Amino acid sequence: MRNPFEGVKLPPDAEAFIDSVAKRLPRLGGTSIKDRELRRLALYRDSLEVYEAFVRSVPSIDDLHPFYRTSLEIVAGDLNKVKVCLASLSRGVRLARRVLKQYMAQIRASEEEEANKLMRAGFGRASGILRKRKECVKFLRDVFAQMKKLMAVDPELPTIIIAGPPNVGKSTLVSRISSAKPEVASYPFTTKEIHVGHIDTERGKVQVIDTPGILDRPMSERNPIEFRAINAIKNLNGIVVFLFDASQGALYSAREQIDLFEEVSSIKRTLPALNKIDWVDEGLREEIASYLKGKGMRFLEISAEKGVGVEELKGEALKELFQQNVGEEKA
Repeated sequence: MRNPFEGVKLPPDAEAFIDSVAKRLPRLGGTSIKDRELRRLALYRDSLEVYEAFVRSVPSIDDLHPFYRTSLEIVAGDLNKVKVCLASLSRGVRLARRVLKQYMAQIRASEEEEANKLMRAGFGRASGILRKRKECVKFLRDVFAQMKKLMAVDPELPTIIIAGPPNVGKSTLVSRISSAKPEVASYPFTTKEIHVGHIDTERGKVQVIDTPGILDRPMSERNPIEFRAINAIKNLNGIVVFLFDASQGALYSAREQIDLFEEVSSIKRTLPALNKIDWVDEGLREEIASYLKGKGMRFLEISAEKGVGVEELKGEALKELFQQNVGEEKA
């Protein structure tokens, strides 16, 4: 599945558009002064198509899959503002064209010496209509430029979502088990976007998602990077592999990681794993393991960096994923 925003035709900045059209006017001639001025307004009228093409190229927001609709909301901050600005721009283009048509009619009915004055008035009025919408144009341009850059995610494909706090080794694990090669670094929030990899299995292609790190804090305090991870967990078809950091260099306490695990596992079926066991903090490891055992949950211990236990975790994740899909099909 393609990113539904891939085909969006970004609109030009309003002032840049007006300036571009104005600079082309002196190059237009005609068989008479009236014909020349009519050609100039016709150029402006036809050039407005770039904004109509943009609006047409935007997919219906209400028809988007929840994953992509939520992605748009995270980037824009307000879906209603996107809809209002799209409608305002569309109305503005229609109004500007109507104004230009009216002035072209006046030029046809006018004396030759009035034609240039009428052309300037028509150009000015149409430009004023666009300028009133320049903030909307800038907002839409910025939002959809970001949306076009999103990696294509198929919301219906069986998916393994790798989640956990920042700097827990998610990107390393994803690069080990799938075709994805996300940036890997030893500092928090290295992953700022969703990264996508795939695993080819006998039962078909499986999608693997590397999500940004999430902190244990109220939803109202989370940043857009964290919301991208929450969106993937909520709206993609699959299971979560939740990584705990059990190392001596862990940035988060056992309690913080457990609280986050409880939040994630309340949203979607979750397979826990303790990572970085090659540099383990025994106290941290015991506290997390004791909690999981107390919940009757099976968990694996791995070192994504060293490759220890990775294939076993991959196998368990695929098994859980296919069992879930079979259960959903029977239901």
